[in-house]
Amino acid sequence: MKSLLAALLLCCSSLTLAAETRFDSFYFFQSEAVLQEKGINVDTLGRYSRTLQSRIYQSLKKVKMPSSAGYLVIAIRSDGAVTSWLDMQPAVHEYYDNQIYEIIQKLPAPDVKTGIFVFAIKMAIDTPVHTKKAVPSPSDWAEAKKRLVNKDNIEELVFSVWPEE
Repeated sequence: MKSLLAALLLCCSSLTLAAETRFDSFYFFQSEAVLQEKGINVDTLGRYSRTLQSRIYQSLKKVKMPSSAGYLVIAIRSDGAVTSWLDMQPAVHEYYDNQIYEIIQKLPAPDVKTGIFVFAIKMAIDTPVHTKKAVPSPSDWAEAKKRLVNKDNIEELVFSVWPEE
């Protein structure tokens, strides 16, 4: 797991120096064994996240926004569908949240063999300080967690807020 994290951190290091929108460490909701079962490839995920970060940076670089820090949470289903949530404090305006969502929708996601793959990237807008929050928890998830039997099952949680159509 440490090698996976180290490789992904290297992918985003070039974006963190001069950008108003900065990205930092990754958070994996699933164990390394689960990621291997899902066929998550470190190189493919690294290229995907680097492209994603670059596109988000480009879309927000001319925008003046209040400082905000938190996580960008991304879920990828085995059918290729992708969604995202922002867990930022203070919250990012809905217009920019939707803009980030659209970028994620248009970017081809890595293949997932089974179920749902969920990860997060620390993100900071107009501040060099990243969140100290240890675990991402988008506001949409709070109510859904209350209804779950196994509150630690990330796939069940994500499926409850993002059901297959």
